[in-house]
Amino acid sequence: MRFEDFLKRWSDDPSTTFQITLLMRIAAAVRDSPDCIGAVVVGSFAKGTADRLSDIDLVAFCSGGAARSLFQTIQQQIAPANVFITFDGAHDPDSPFQKLIFNDLTSIEFHVISPDTELILEQPFVEIVNRDRCLESRTSSRPASTEQDPIVFRYGDRFLAWELFSCLKWLWRGDFQKAKRYLVKLGRAIEASEERDGTAHHPG
Repeated sequence: MRFEDFLKRWSDDPSTTFQITLLMRIAAAVRDSPDCIGAVVVGSFAKGTADRLSDIDLVAFCSGGAARSLFQTIQQQIAPANVFITFDGAHDPDSPFQKLIFNDLTSIEFHVISPDTELILEQPFVEIVNRDRCLESRTSSRPASTEQDPIVFRYGDRFLAWELFSCLKWLWRGDFQKAKRYLVKLGRAIEASEERDGTAHHPG
């Protein structure tokens, strides 16, 4: 889907105004950036199923050696005063990502992917930037998979609040079973992690 068509799809939905306004700023910035060779929106917004608490999922592909520069370009579009909590991570040393929760409980995650980092896009996604057929070289013919068994506690304590925030969103949507299943798995993963680290506390 073209980005302009995507904006028409969401422009009449007042519940996602904050996310779409932010995404428009980021889209303008990455389109102007010589560091960006490809950028897409994925996730629930691309699927057309987003709601008031859905996060923006953005993947941006950079030219060689430009990951940090493009990362900062995206960061600069986000007003710090609106941010409640930030989570920083990396797929590898050259491909950083960031997840942010805002004061109004909306959120965003953006990933900057360097040429040497393996990442294959699955449909559907919304095209923002596509220079030199970057996206074609990164796209699978398969539709996006439905994640039935998500990996829990992948990034340890640093991202625990993000995982709990995901559970909060499921509860808000009335998907209590999904939230409970995840919390059970999360508890087991935390216990296993503490056992490995020797920090587990046993009663008695």
